[in-house]
Amino acid sequence: MWHSRLGWVQKYVKAFELGFQTALEYRVNFLISLISAAYPIFIQTFLWTAIYQNSSGGVVYGFTYRQMIAYTFMAGLVARLVRTGFEYEIMDDVKSGKFSKFLVQPLGYFPYRLASYFGQKVPNQAMILGILVLVLVGLNRFWGVTVEFPRILAFLLTLVLATALNFLIFYCFSAMSFWIVEVGFLYEGIRIVTVLLSGGIFPLEVFGERFVAVMNLLPFKYTVNYPINVLNGNIPADGVLQGLLMQCAWIAACLLISGVLWREGGRRYVAVGG
Repeated sequence: MWHSRLGWVQKYVKAFELGFQTALEYRVNFLISLISAAYPIFIQTFLWTAIYQNSSGGVVYGFTYRQMIAYTFMAGLVARLVRTGFEYEIMDDVKSGKFSKFLVQPLGYFPYRLASYFGQKVPNQAMILGILVLVLVGLNRFWGVTVEFPRILAFLLTLVLATALNFLIFYCFSAMSFWIVEVGFLYEGIRIVTVLLSGGIFPLEVFGERFVAVMNLLPFKYTVNYPINVLNGNIPADGVLQGLLMQCAWIAACLLISGVLWREGGRRYVAVGG
């Protein structure tokens, strides 16, 4: 019994290692994508600078200029931290018939994808977190923005849960591969919408109180907007705990939803090629 459990763990540790090695092999691609992600941040910085310069008051949508610029930089980095990409691999597995081997081998597809995803995330997240630290140091040095250590710890916890939640959200969406052959064109549209709804482009407060009230009940906010507000201190202590509970609740809900979608999709699966 012990050896069988150990062997089960070793399989997914290996998947984690493969994901880690893949991230290291394609680190140049990651650097290029990171550089390209900087352009929207700078564009938004110029946009908000123009808006605040032409504003009669110093507060827009409940944010001061410094708070808005700080949010813009952190949103760009956090959105990149939780970003997925495995859905295209799933589409290829289903389309080419590679998914069949997971039906006959003692290897669960979901834990394999999860382990590989986190393996790929470790080196990338270490790099982005390093950049985030530099941003926070710069904000502290030039604008006097301070972040207490407890908030940093809470942010790291919410970030881990946000990464897991975003994985599950796109794992649910990836089940469309069983119903739509060429689903790749939909993924980018879904990504743009989810980034917008998560607060990865603009603060959710920009869209009004009713929109924020709806987003409080949906999972997207808890992948980007919520971790940032934990870090910048816009959420009180009881609100942090409530957000953590919402993250855990949506993780559990997405696990159930993905199980239903993949079970129904598996019944439609026809192995072609591979």
